[in-house]
Parts: sequence; structure tokens; C-alpha cells
Amino acid sequence: MNNGLRHFQKTLVATILLNLCGLSIAQDLPAPKQNTDQPRTVTLSVIFTNRSHHSFDDVLREEVQVFEDKVPQTIKVFSKEDKPVDYAIAIDTSGSFKTLLSPVVEAVKLLINNQRDNDELFIERFVSTDKIETVQDFTSDRSTLLKPLPSLRIEGGQSAVIDAVYLAVQHVAQHRPSAERRRALVLFTDGEDRASYYTEKQLSQLLRQNDVQVFVIGIVAQLDAQSRQIGRSPREKAEGFIRRIAQESGGRAFFPKNVDELRQATAQVTHDLHVQYSITYESTGNGSKGDFRSVEVKVVESTGRQTLSAVSRPGYYINPPVLDPKDKKKSKK
Repeated sequence: MNNGLRHFQKTLVATILLNLCGLSIAQDLPAPKQNTDQPRTVTLSVIFTNRSHHSFDDVLREEVQVFEDKVPQTIKVFSKEDKPVDYAIAIDTSGSFKTLLSPVVEAVKLLINNQRDNDELFIERFVSTDKIETVQDFTSDRSTLLKPLPSLRIEGGQSAVIDAVYLAVQHVAQHRPSAERRRALVLFTDGEDRASYYTEKQLSQLLRQNDVQVFVIGIVAQLDAQSRQIGRSPREKAEGFIRRIAQESGGRAFFPKNVDELRQATAQVTHDLHVQYSITYESTGNGSKGDFRSVEVKVVESTGRQTLSAVSRPGYYINPPVLDPKDKKKSKK
């Protein structure tokens, strides 16, 4: 058993035991609460995309607007940045991925072979909660990262996508916090969660507290083969979940339908991991109540300019909440 696997299993077991005892997740004493109306500097990472959902890297400062709690903000710094990245690659190896694992492994190889020399990443595979494994911990060495890929195998079990994302985000967030490096997770999955310990609400809170962008390559077409139930189909549920976790983190979701589109999505992720815009503004609080500030970035439409969209985190906490163990699901639908 490698050190990465021990890390994840110990983290999960310890967390579950603490929660069952009615305690919050173990962490340092919380910092004193900040005044919600106090001026603060806010920095956002932003990806601009065109109508074809391709990244667009030719945006001017005067074309961009930022709103905090719907109040316009004055942009102080606007720049395009190419940063090194610390990130995770999480691969679904549950039974539903049986026919998909081979092309996904090729896509992962493409990511690794196109990483920058000063990037660091780790690789996680997952099935059920007790089968979340770090097959390679953080390293920048390509050959070391490529070595375990041929040994990846499909296993039976109730897929725990939420747990896999939760633990991967935690591991990335704790690795090396630095404003000089970007942090992210690249997730390959069909998005169908069957038996996670954590709830989506808890995952959403974690994503809002940690600046770790989640890029999801959701391969969901095979879910169409499942019988439609009352309400949304399995595919619709999976796509909705994938979009939500990407949006909560300021990342992106892709839904390739074939191998060519899988390669294209992987190339987009490779680009977005490194090249993004940085926007800094001074928030004065605007008299808002509560600890969460919603933020929206918009691109001003102009004649002769193609329509662009901005992808960024939906906001930030001034005083992050403590995750409540009582939020644990009582049952799975």
C-alpha cells in the first residue's frame, strides 16, 4: 500500500469517526471572524470562452465588468497569466466505466505529456468510498506519472464520485498554498454517484472555501442505456451534477461524445489549466449581509466582437462556515 493510499484512507476514516461522534472535521482553531463590511482585496481567476465553448485569449480590460452582490466593482488589475499548476487527475474506475477506461487513459497520457516542467500533479483512481486510491502522489516527473496508468483496472462497487472529488480537492488545497501557483482537479467520470459519504452540499461548501478549480470531462452517453425513471434520467442527473461542481469551483465541464471530442476536451483543459486572466478589485462590503459574497464577471457586448462568456468562481466567503456533520445523507435515492 503506497503512502498516498494510506493518506486518503486515514483521512476518510478519521473524518467519519469524528462525524459519528458529533464532532466537526478536525482542523486548527478557526481564525477570528472578519468584519463583513471591511474593505478587502479580491482576486479572481477567469477563463473567457466563445460561442463554441473554446477558450478565448484576446480580451481587453475595458470589455470586462465585475459585480459583487450585483453591485459594480472597479477593476484595479487585469492581466493574462500563465502560471504553473498543482493539480490532481481523478479517474473513475467503477464498472460503468468499463468500455471507457482505455480512451480515458490515453487522454490522461495526453495531459501528462503536455504538462509544464514546473507543474506538479497526483493521480487518483476511485470506485466506492473504500476504494479511493492515490496511485501516484505529487510529482513533476512525467515517466513516474505515466508508469501506473497501464495497471489501472475496473472494479465492482457503488461509485462514490462526491467522496473522490472531496478528498482530491482537500489533498490539492493542502499541498502547497501559493498565489504564484494555480490549483485544480481534472476529473474523468460519468458523474453517476451511488454511495458517497459526503453530500453534494458539503462538497459545494468545500469548493467555495478552497481555490481549487474543477475541470470535469463527463462521459455520460452510456447512461442513456439505463431505463428512464420518473423525473430526470440518469444522464440528466449526471450532467447536472457535473455542471454544478464545475461552476462552484470556477472550472469547466465537457461532455465529449467520441474519442476525437475527448482529445479536444483534454486539449482545452491543458490550455485552461495554465492560461487564465487575473482580475483584482477592492470590495468595500456594499452593506451586504452574510458571509458569502456572490461575484459575477461579464463581458460587454460590442459591434463586430464575437459574444464571449466569463467562467469564474461564483463568489467567496469572508468567514467560511464549519461543515456540519449533520448534513450527512440519511439515505441515497
